[in-house]
Amino acid sequence: MALLAGATACSSSSPARPDDPDSGVNLPVDEEPTVPERTACTGLTFGPGTYDWTVEHDGRTRHYRVHVPPGYDATRPTPAVLAFHGYGSNEREMEGLTRLSTLADTEGFLAVYPVGLSASEINGRGTDTTTRGWNADACCGPAFMAKVNDVGFVDTLLTDLDTRVCVDTRRTFATGLSNGGFFSYRLACERASRFAAIAPVAGMDGTEPCNPSRPVPVLHMHGTADSVIRYEGGNNLGPFGAPYPSAEESVRRFAERNGCTGPTVETYQQGDSTCTAATGCVPETATASLCTVQGGLHAWPGFAGYNNGTPNLDATREAWKFFQARPRP
Repeated sequence: MALLAGATACSSSSPARPDDPDSGVNLPVDEEPTVPERTACTGLTFGPGTYDWTVEHDGRTRHYRVHVPPGYDATRPTPAVLAFHGYGSNEREMEGLTRLSTLADTEGFLAVYPVGLSASEINGRGTDTTTRGWNADACCGPAFMAKVNDVGFVDTLLTDLDTRVCVDTRRTFATGLSNGGFFSYRLACERASRFAAIAPVAGMDGTEPCNPSRPVPVLHMHGTADSVIRYEGGNNLGPFGAPYPSAEESVRRFAERNGCTGPTVETYQQGDSTCTAATGCVPETATASLCTVQGGLHAWPGFAGYNNGTPNLDATREAWKFFQARPRP
């Protein structure tokens, strides 16, 4: 489970050049699409279970996994959480790492795991499957270097998903780890009309410019001893990324965008983990919150199986609690 630490693995594959007409590099990100309001669904036939689906986007077959919980009603709009894996990881690892499908079963939401592109899929040569990632504007790997239109892929994925299961378009959320956390920030910047709130883990706001069409609530979780995506920000990604801001600066930027003018208050504290949130936002629920794990590594809080994620903060459960209270207006 590389998630970013294995960035040098793809150095032998030259990235496609955006100015090469034969490179297969995607066009610039499309304009933000109009999002249909959905109050009920008819004619949908998929029931509870786990599905692996594909869509065609910009001449490539793209993949995503969906977990539909027990008790799902195909006529009733159901919240959806899109979970974006880290660089060098994949949808199955993200499902196991977050245990999001398990929580979906008890809470009644759709868990969606999109799949990033690898170097071979971008360049059209080789058999590499280990460098999957997202073009998150500041991170990471071949997708970043080739300027892949992953935001457009998410548009296509959501359009396809809407034809298969009854998604609540006002309760669609994004989370992600590392490169996937960066990408969830990009979606908040460029697809605020669809994503009601985001919860990045160990990934920064690297999108410039960022002009969301509405205030987007943010819950950011990060360890202070993360040496991969540094809590204090950095320029350590080399050709696989760009300089990125600190966790505190990433959250501060969204607090400013969300019109938050009140004091920062503590909302959670247990052991090594403390969360604070901006107040006086417009609306008040459009807060920007930072959960800091003192001494925490590049990990998913609550999952000790990867880089000793702290037991004092359950990132999956806290993200869902945050999302539940913040549907899109």
